[in-house]
Amino acid sequence: MTHQWPTHRPPGDPFAAVRDEDRRRADETRPPARARDATRPAVDADVWLLHVVLHRTGDADVLAHLVAEYQGYALSLARRLHREREPLDDLRQVAMESLVTSLQRFDPGFGVPFMGFATPTILGALKRHYRDQGWSLRVPRAVHDLALPAREAADRLTSELGRPPTTAEVAEALGISEDDLLLARSAQQARSLVSLDAPRPGGDQPGIEVSVDDSGYGLAEDRVALARALPSLSVRDRTILRLSFFEGESQKTIAGRYGVSQMQVSRWMTSALRRLRSRMAVTEDLEPSTSTRATA
Repeated sequence: MTHQWPTHRPPGDPFAAVRDEDRRRADETRPPARARDATRPAVDADVWLLHVVLHRTGDADVLAHLVAEYQGYALSLARRLHREREPLDDLRQVAMESLVTSLQRFDPGFGVPFMGFATPTILGALKRHYRDQGWSLRVPRAVHDLALPAREAADRLTSELGRPPTTAEVAEALGISEDDLLLARSAQQARSLVSLDAPRPGGDQPGIEVSVDDSGYGLAEDRVALARALPSLSVRDRTILRLSFFEGESQKTIAGRYGVSQMQVSRWMTSALRRLRSRMAVTEDLEPSTSTRATA
C-alpha cells in the first residue's frame, strides 16, 4: 500500500471552515430521510454539511474526515470483488483512491446521496484494475467481460441446485453459447503466471513442463515433403496411390480399372511407395532442419 489510510476520524475540527451559507445550502440540498421518502437513504446532517464545505473549499481536513467516514464502505467493496491470487491490499488501495476522487468530485447541489454517486465509481475502478492489472496476459475484451459473470453465475447455480452446474446450465443462465463460456473459463489461466520452479500439478517434482512433443508439426513437415516428392512419380503411380489411400478403393477394384491382376497392382504400389520414400528422404537431406516421419 502506498498510503496508510486512517482507521478513525483524524484530529482537528473540520467544521472550522463552515459558514452560515454552507448550513443553509446543506439544509436545502440534503436528501430526505427514510421517514420522509422510503426509497432514498437517510443522510447524516453533519456529514452532508462537510460535503458542502468540501465542495466549496477543498479543505484537506474536511476531506480527511470524510475519507474516515466512508472508509469502511469502500473497503467492503474491495472485499466483495476480491478473488484468489489478487492481492487484497492492491484492491483496497484502488478503492481508497477512488473514494478520495469521488469525494473531490461530488457536488451536493444535485441532492443525490454520496453513496449513490461513489458506489459505481469505486466499483468501476476495481473492475478496471482487474482488467488492466489483474491479467498476466492480454485477452480479448469480450472474453474478459464474461469471466466474472460466468463465475458469479456458477456460484449462484451451485447454491440453487445443490451441486456444481454443468457448462450448458451456466451458458443458458448467461444467454451465451457453451463455446463462449469455455473460452472465458480458459482465459482465467491468463490471470497469473506459474513459476518454472513451482511443483508440477499432482506431484512434488520442481519445475513445469515447458514444451511438449506435438505430432502436428511432424505431420505438416511430412505433407510438405510428400507434395514435393509426388511429381517424381508417373501419372499411373500417383493415380493408384490416390485411389488406394485417399478414396479407399481396394487393390481388386483398382486392378479392374486397369485390366490387370491384383498382384500386379500390389507390385505397382510397392514400387511407387519405395520411390516416394526415397524421394522424400532426398528432399529432407536438402533441408536438415526438417525431420522425417512419413509413412505411406
